Parts: sequence; structure tokens; C-alpha cells
Amino acid sequence: MKKKLSKFIIKVLLIVLGLSFIFPLYWMLNLSFKTKSEVYVNTFGLPREWVFTNYPDVLKSYNFFVYFKNSLIYTVGNVVLTILVGSMLAYCITRMNWKYSKLAISYISIGLVIPVQVVIIPLFIMLRQLRLQNTYIGLIIPQAAFALSSCVLMLSAFFRSLPMELEEAACIDGCNIYQTFFRIMVPVIKPAIATQTVLLFMGAWNEFPLSYILVTKEAYRPLTVGLANFFLQIGVTHWGIVGAAMILTSLPTVIVYLLGSEKIENALTAGAILK
Repeated sequence: MKKKLSKFIIKVLLIVLGLSFIFPLYWMLNLSFKTKSEVYVNTFGLPREWVFTNYPDVLKSYNFFVYFKNSLIYTVGNVVLTILVGSMLAYCITRMNWKYSKLAISYISIGLVIPVQVVIIPLFIMLRQLRLQNTYIGLIIPQAAFALSSCVLMLSAFFRSLPMELEEAACIDGCNIYQTFFRIMVPVIKPAIATQTVLLFMGAWNEFPLSYILVTKEAYRPLTVGLANFFLQIGVTHWGIVGAAMILTSLPTVIVYLLGSEKIENALTAGAILK
């Protein structure tokens, strides 16, 4: 009886917790279909009059497609660069015998505790001196550098769980180190790479501090910075347009997470299965 009661309480708490996570998305979606005046009268209820013109108004009010293109370039570049460099570095640290491998993983771990605000000024000066400011590569590289630590540590855990017989068999079949890595090891850790892809996509798409400071030209700014400037432009007088802008901005991350949520679950159990 006590076990049933405890399970029931846990289920109720989990449902309440899940609804609390979904509520902001519901509130934004609900807000985007309301008129300017109804937001203050009927804040959380369904719209009495459904207004669909807020979305076209958002697309007309600021350069949404320019910001969207920039965010897509930054995000895809960040994901590709981080996964490529991170997976190779993780493989090098965990599967190769060399003197300073433990020191290297400790050095990489330091990246997890260094905040962006500490290095933003020297980073800004460095990019300006290298003439990389207001370029796509000038923001992709810093974003990938800050995301590299978590990527390497997660992939290292997966590489460490793989048996050495995989590489021995590949060596007997005549594979060199690059063939072993790309043809044997990478396909085995696909769940971890898929998980990192989803997490990196969400992090890069929602990134704000680096984009706001390092990118000063409007033509190279991503959606997050464009959205902040849009809010400053219209103020807080029309919450319907604000809600529509937030929905359009957050929609790609929601879609990517829904598509990749199963991969994240597989990654959590893949290590135990491999062992």
C-alpha cells in the first residue's frame, strides 16, 4: 500500500513538474494570438478573438529571415566544428597511449568553469586585430571553443567504454588510424554524437553574450540579438507581437529537441549496453 502511494505521489509530482516546463511555451503561443488590449485583460486564458496577423507583422517589422540565416550559419558551423574536433580529441585522449593524456583531459575540464564574461574583452580585441570581427567564422570559432569541453568529456566517456578488440580487429584488417576512427569508432558512438548535436544546436541557437558583443554589424547578427533589439524598438506595448516573435525564434530548437529526444535517451543507456 505504501509503495503504491509513494509511486502515485511521484507520478503526480512529475506531471506537475512537466506541466511547469510546458507552461512558458503555452503562454508564449497563447500570447501570440491575442490583441494588444486583450493581453492585459485576459493574460493566461485562451484568446477571445484569435488574431493571426501578429506573425506577418513580426516578419515585416524586423529582418527575421536575415537573422534566421545568420543563426543557422552560426549553429551549423558550431555543431560541425565542435563535433569534428571534439570527437577526434576525445579519441586521442582515451584510446591512445601518450604521456600527457591525463593532463590534457584535466586542462580541457577547466573550460567548464571559465565563464564567457571573463574572456570577452581580450577575445574582442583578438578578433579585431585578426580582422575576424563581424564575420561568420569570427563567431563560430569562439562558440565552438566554449562548447568543446563538454563535448570532449561526454564523448571520452563513451570511447572509454568501448572494448579494445574493436581497434585490434580493425588493425588486423589493415585499417590505419583514420579509417579506424571514421569507419569503426564513430558509427559505434552515434548515440553520443546525436545527443551532442542536439545539445550543441540548442546552445548555439540560444547563445547571446558572445553574439551581442563580438558582432556589431546588423547584417551578421543572429536571431537572439535581433530579437533583443526588436523588443527595444517596439517596447512592451504590444505583447501579441512579442509572443509571435518569441515563438518564431524558439521553434527550431523545439523541433530539434523533439526529433532528438529519443537519441538522448539512447545515449544515456548506450554506455551500460556497450559494457
